[in-house]
Amino acid sequence: MDNSKQTEAALVEQLERLRKENEQLRKELLSLRQEKGNDNSVSFKERYAVKILDSLPDMLTVFNHKEVGIEVVSNEETNHVGVTNKDFVGMHMCDMVPPEAYQNIHSNMRHAITTRTVSAAHHELDFNGKHHYYENRIFPLDEEYVLIMCRDITEGGATQRQLEVFKSVLDKVSDSILAVAEDGTLVYANKQFIEEYGVTQELGTQKIYDLPVSMKTKEAWEKRLQEVRDNDGSFAYRAAYVRKGENKKRIHQVSTFLIRENDQELTWFFTQDITDVIKKRDELRELNLLLDGILNNIPVYLFVKDPEDEFRYLYWNKAFADHSGIPASKAIGHTDFEIFPSHEDAEKFHKDDLELLRTHKRIDMQETYLTVSGEARIVQTLKALVPMEGREPLLIGIAWDVTNLQSIEQELIKARLKAEQSDRLKSAFLANMSHEIRTPLNAIVGFSQLLPAAETAEEKKLYSDIINQNSDILLQLINDILDLSKIEAGTLEYVKRPMNLGEACRTIYAIHKDRVKEDVTLILDNGEEDLLIEGDPNRIMQVITNFITNAGKFTYTGEIRFGFERLEKKIRVYVKDTGIGIEPEKVDHIFDRFVKLNSFAQGTGLGLSICRMIVEKIGGEIGVTSELGKGSTFYFTIPCEKIGESGKLFKVINTESKSNPTSRSQQVKRILVAEDVESNFILLKNLIGKDYTLLWAKDGFEAVEMYKQYHPDLILMDIKMPRMDGLEATHIIRSYSKEIPIIALTAYAFDADKELALEAGCNDFVTKPISDKALRRALDKHSAAD
Repeated sequence: MDNSKQTEAALVEQLERLRKENEQLRKELLSLRQEKGNDNSVSFKERYAVKILDSLPDMLTVFNHKEVGIEVVSNEETNHVGVTNKDFVGMHMCDMVPPEAYQNIHSNMRHAITTRTVSAAHHELDFNGKHHYYENRIFPLDEEYVLIMCRDITEGGATQRQLEVFKSVLDKVSDSILAVAEDGTLVYANKQFIEEYGVTQELGTQKIYDLPVSMKTKEAWEKRLQEVRDNDGSFAYRAAYVRKGENKKRIHQVSTFLIRENDQELTWFFTQDITDVIKKRDELRELNLLLDGILNNIPVYLFVKDPEDEFRYLYWNKAFADHSGIPASKAIGHTDFEIFPSHEDAEKFHKDDLELLRTHKRIDMQETYLTVSGEARIVQTLKALVPMEGREPLLIGIAWDVTNLQSIEQELIKARLKAEQSDRLKSAFLANMSHEIRTPLNAIVGFSQLLPAAETAEEKKLYSDIINQNSDILLQLINDILDLSKIEAGTLEYVKRPMNLGEACRTIYAIHKDRVKEDVTLILDNGEEDLLIEGDPNRIMQVITNFITNAGKFTYTGEIRFGFERLEKKIRVYVKDTGIGIEPEKVDHIFDRFVKLNSFAQGTGLGLSICRMIVEKIGGEIGVTSELGKGSTFYFTIPCEKIGESGKLFKVINTESKSNPTSRSQQVKRILVAEDVESNFILLKNLIGKDYTLLWAKDGFEAVEMYKQYHPDLILMDIKMPRMDGLEATHIIRSYSKEIPIIALTAYAFDADKELALEAGCNDFVTKPISDKALRRALDKHSAAD
């Protein structure tokens, strides 16, 4: 209980005691008044005077004006000066009482004799081992004697002093205190109330509803009094008021107590100004909300435990709740054993808490715990003790969830190792590329020099075959490098369109059946079957061709068998050989970049890696099974989508006999070749010069002029040329003719370059170095369309 409450209780108790004393005195006074009104009062006095004097609690003494004791007229029991009634007679006053008491009585006795009026004096004496306070009333009797009535007021004086102390205390408290009678009259008000509400009238006349309080009318006062009565004499409420000299409204908290005495009511008001308290509370609430918002939005765990209450949680922030799956409502007020799903985790946490409480040394560690969902989380935890006044310290914990960081760190380590490996492989690749490119170039350059000197047709054919074979090898190297650059740039494209997988396999078979080693046989398992699917024929044929080429390098006898089989919602394409096989420890790395099982075999080590990228691009699977010394089986799957309205995954079709393109190619007779490099024109002249009449334009400007002059049947348009490039020339020619076939011939081999050519008006696209077969296929295609 605070000071204001103690003061209120003590004041109520003191008021009750004074009320009882007042009631007793009132009864005695009434009795005396009744006796005074009796007609026989004089005779009564004479008859009972001695008894009355003996019954009085006061000591009644008579002194002459020389302060000599004449008589003790009261009961012997009232004597308190230590002198018997008998010895009192004839003794001087100064011999009866201590000097200080004598001086006080003497002074007041002189005043009474001089003024012929009653005088009062006070003195103190030690009597019967106790210190007493006395009040003297001195009555002049005549010209010779005075009557001194001395009353022991020790108890009453103490009460009065206590009352004065209470009043002094009430004047010093910060609360405003007042007592109000039933009709609204102020009976008591402490200094704080008088100053705060501007009380100017005397207590006993001032009405409460005339003051700037919440009860501004008599009706409001009566309503409030009734509320106090209805609540058994104790009622609390808040109200607004304005301090004297101010304009701003303030808020006070009022407690009321109703005291009933002889059908009279006295209401005490204890008023406390809580304006600043409310303001600070609101500020504290806002601060708490802000702090709680901050603590619940930082990405670290925050928690507080109470060591005095079995380490139960007092605080649990949102980050901890989100990561652990345990809401704060289930954590606060509970122990680790009650909320964590793993008993081992709770045991570990509790052990750390006990160690911290024992040593008072901060704990910093990394630990792992299981969430509600069973997920393992890794956290960096810091635990410390926070000193608290009057009790054991609290335990505060801060934890950083580093699970993702650990995963990232592991991924970075893997990426670094992979990058280091890739760097080593690239270095090896560059060294190998130098060898791989120079090897076919050596053959091409060497036999190109020997070809003019060949003496027989057999020698010329041999030299030509060697040059063509190495040209194909070199072209494959360049294509692999280009595909690698597309993979690195993320631009590898896979364009779906209807294709016949059986026909693609037969084409591959026709190309490679004579390229395998002499003791090896290439077998197509689906030689007569046609399967219509949706896919990119170039990419699918690239994968199959790469598998066959790879098998051909390591198969020296036996067979290489390839084909496809229909499975549920996918097509499985395979290439199986009877070659040397793959060592088990190398099987898992066979599709990695720059990996070569045999450093002496030709190739870049990119082919199978490119195959994997292509298959992954189409959403399929790629793999290999192998047994060392017995051969290997490479395979990939093609996911099949529904075709048309039938909803089938694939459809078998019967192919019709193909028309003879050579007979239709005769429709094209004159071809305009736009080419700024003379050697490239000579190459074209040697490839197709016997079948067509060729016109040579050395740049785009000449190509436009020669088209207008000669009106050729078809145009082979180089893209990069001086003065005017092929795209601009094509655009101009298209303004004259929409029908003439224009085939782009260029060293730009990317799909974006092809799209630019087609947008400019070209009908087809053939890349350099020019393949005789690719060129003739394009010519046949557009000759037939003419």
